[in-house]
Amino acid sequence: MGRDTPPPRDNDTDSASSAPKARSRWPFGALSAERRLVLKLDLSMLVFSLLGLIMRYIDQANISTAFVSGMKEQLGMFGLEYNYVLTAWTVGYCIGQIPGTVLLNRVSPHYVIFACEAGWSLMTLCTTWVTNWKQLLFIRFMVGLFEAPYYPGILFLLGNWYTPSELGKRTTLFQGITSIGVLINSLMQAGIHRTLNGKLGRPGWRWIFIIDAVISLPVAIAAFFFIPDLPWHIKPNWLIKQEDIDLAKKRLDGLGRKGTSPDGLKPRALWNVLKSWHIWLFTLTYILYMFNMQPQNSFAFWLKNSKDPKYTIEQINYYPCGMYAVQFVSCVVLSYISDTWLRGARWPFMVLTGLWHCVDCALLAAWDPYGTHRGRRWALYYLTGLVNCTPGLLYAWCSEIISESAEKRAIVMGTFNSVAFSFTAWLPLIFFKQTDQPWVRNGNIACAAFIAAEVATIFGILFLSKRDEARKARLVDNSEGEGDDSVPRLTRTGYEDSEDWDGKK
Repeated sequence: MGRDTPPPRDNDTDSASSAPKARSRWPFGALSAERRLVLKLDLSMLVFSLLGLIMRYIDQANISTAFVSGMKEQLGMFGLEYNYVLTAWTVGYCIGQIPGTVLLNRVSPHYVIFACEAGWSLMTLCTTWVTNWKQLLFIRFMVGLFEAPYYPGILFLLGNWYTPSELGKRTTLFQGITSIGVLINSLMQAGIHRTLNGKLGRPGWRWIFIIDAVISLPVAIAAFFFIPDLPWHIKPNWLIKQEDIDLAKKRLDGLGRKGTSPDGLKPRALWNVLKSWHIWLFTLTYILYMFNMQPQNSFAFWLKNSKDPKYTIEQINYYPCGMYAVQFVSCVVLSYISDTWLRGARWPFMVLTGLWHCVDCALLAAWDPYGTHRGRRWALYYLTGLVNCTPGLLYAWCSEIISESAEKRAIVMGTFNSVAFSFTAWLPLIFFKQTDQPWVRNGNIACAAFIAAEVATIFGILFLSKRDEARKARLVDNSEGEGDDSVPRLTRTGYEDSEDWDGKK
């Protein structure tokens, strides 16, 4: 269940692992077996998943920078065409979420991740040849379909390798790196427009798709060799040895975090997932969060529509970089505090940044975008980045709360990401129309209300997870005093034979 405190320790040895801390000489000095395992995971799975995510967000964000860099005029996108193109990507993304995430439980993750990265890279390359916005609709749908399993899938993988004292920093770093992808895309687009615009008869916005694809494909190939399988399925290889696998399983066993099961996707198991509060409350929370990111997209429109001063295309691409820098720094700092000083508590920073974002959106709605508060509006747009610490902390919290089944974790994560993005397919058409940019007053008011509702759902998750922990603790205490061996014994992490036990929890 949810853990606000780190696992107990016994004689300076992490209770999640009963293996002795054998030491080995590395260039970094003597490392225990556990530290060595974590370092291997960081240098392989974490590094190459981060590189892949940077490229995924470059390939996702390049459409908005291309739009304000000449695509709008060349493809005749003067109405709601831009919204339709974004919706096409969202539809593809939603369709591929749950099947792709569940597939990671049945197929080696490095095959799935490689196929996703290679697929979206090739479709991004095709974008450079579009001649009208309808062609762009199909391509963006395919890009979304290939990108769908990557984000929740990698976070699912991280949750199956790292312990609570390690997980928050890495999942939130994974979220924070998305801002680096968008930031790099903005810098690349500005530089490409300045240096390649008109080369070989191609405008700068078309070159960005070529360069993105050329960079993405090698990252996809590297991911094939560096992304590991789940701890319960992986075989010893050139990087992860048998002793690493044994240690990883012991760490997870100590946390009660279960692996895949042959019955994990059967109707009865799926029905149990649907009956639980986890899938409904996590999904509602993420829906509210995803909608509340919309004000960040208004920054580029605000710059592009400004008359005094008039900003160049390079400036329109450069200036939002500060917002993405705020996102990255806040994700790294707040997740570190969550893992260490807050002893694994995930909810405090989600609540605090949510309350700030509520105020931020209310002020964006109240002030005329080109009135006397222009300087303050710059600050408000930059500080919208603080709320982006939410996904990493929420995914870490989900992995820690849902410890009893890998399939359930995958289904819940895939579902709340998919359903949330399905709402972004149509809500912006109501509240954040292209024709209402950059003020979108009604949209910002709606965001202020939605973020308040998100804070309420976070407290709901906290209450229910604590309630479930208390119930389990009472059952453990009761079972310890009973000597009946006819039923499976209840431990702090669940029933000894949870797959066959139908008793009440």
